[in-house]
Amino acid sequence: MKLFNRIICILILIFGIQSWTKADDIRDFQIEGMSVGDSALDYFSEKKINNGTKYFYKNEKFQSITLPTDSSTYEKVDFTIKPKDKKYKIYSVRGSKNFNKLKDCKIVYNEAVKELSEMFKNSKKVDAGKRDYAVDPTGKSKIYNVYFWLESGGFIEVTCFDLTKELAKQQNWNINNLTIGIVSKEFSDFLLKEEYK
Repeated sequence: MKLFNRIICILILIFGIQSWTKADDIRDFQIEGMSVGDSALDYFSEKKINNGTKYFYKNEKFQSITLPTDSSTYEKVDFTIKPKDKKYKIYSVRGSKNFNKLKDCKIVYNEAVKELSEMFKNSKKVDAGKRDYAVDPTGKSKIYNVYFWLESGGFIEVTCFDLTKELAKQQNWNINNLTIGIVSKEFSDFLLKEEYK
């Protein structure tokens, strides 16, 4: 039964990714139907957005909002907006799926990376491998990352998290989870030049 569930999960994530193959622009890529450049109001009410879990980036220039989904593909969706933008323009969007075991997360992670590698042969693929998760000051939580940098700007990322029980509890996260995300050039530039500088 566990093998069957794993296979179903892999198929759902891959079929969700396959809609990207016809895209020429980062705005054509979608997670739960959403993409960069869209308005979050096209998918959620303002009340639901305001009730989501919020994270502010440096200087509060951008804000990330996390909401649960009713989807079988992802359990949560996270999108980034500018806090004072009343149009709620999306600058990044990520879907996340929880796993009970790291090995299950890694199986789906590897399949997603393989599929994206085939789809985005012209992108610059950067495999950051296994590394410390910067949010954990103990250095015990790990992440696995692969980035696909697109010629049009921005990137697609696949990340598998392996968190300590303590950090997961503190952040109200699952110990093992997979995220697949789309990041616009503007938000990518902000992350590289301001947030992580």
